[in-house]
Amino acid sequence: MIQTALSLALRGLSVFPCRPRDKRPATANGVKDATTDLEIIRQWWRRVPDLNVGLATGGVSGIFVIDLDGIDAEAELRRLEQEYGALPPTVESITARGRHSFFRMPQATVRNSAGRIAPGIDVRGDGGYVLVPPSLHPSGRGYVWSVDSADEFATAPDWLLAKVVDSRGTRTAALQSSDWRDLVMKGVAEGRRNTAAARLCGYLLRRHVDPVVALELLRLWNEAHCRPPLPDSEIDRIADSIAGRELQRRLGRAGC
Repeated sequence: MIQTALSLALRGLSVFPCRPRDKRPATANGVKDATTDLEIIRQWWRRVPDLNVGLATGGVSGIFVIDLDGIDAEAELRRLEQEYGALPPTVESITARGRHSFFRMPQATVRNSAGRIAPGIDVRGDGGYVLVPPSLHPSGRGYVWSVDSADEFATAPDWLLAKVVDSRGTRTAALQSSDWRDLVMKGVAEGRRNTAAARLCGYLLRRHVDPVVALELLRLWNEAHCRPPLPDSEIDRIADSIAGRELQRRLGRAGC
């Protein structure tokens, strides 16, 4: 872990420690403690050698990351690539459930977002971070560099930048009331189930529906309108993940 952290820092990428086999930061200020100072990095990992390696994204490291979580997200990306053009080869890592694609930071602000590019495709930019290999996911699976990984961070194509750059008045369209009705009543087929479930769960939690109620509604929707239904364990995982993100959002707004 320490060799990876030092190597990244020597390339100008700011790193910080996360708890062993965990995504949570191991320092008081989390990603705000990210640094390229080699001595500070050595002190962190000498104390606890198996700390995971967190890589700060955004302007501090000059990169942003596209986080694809599962086959539904991959299907959404393929749809976008068919419409706009393929993403260039770039540095990529394999996560427990998907992959991270790393791109050079543009001359504009890229903030963290969930589903802004497409359902199930998240962005890590200013103020965000990702774990990098050889960190261990809480499930016990190790992060690894993809066999298709390029040696350098690619410049993102214009169509991708148009979807991630945080410029006033430029945002992807939010779902309209009719879209939500179609999602709830018509459901979705295989290839879009995970992302649709995540988005629906987020919709309920953002409106302060009790998490237990939201989970039960999600299970009922899954059974009635997903073709075929996802396993209950997958619905539980999605709800747990989205609830965690919603909690972080609320704590962030509260200044915690």
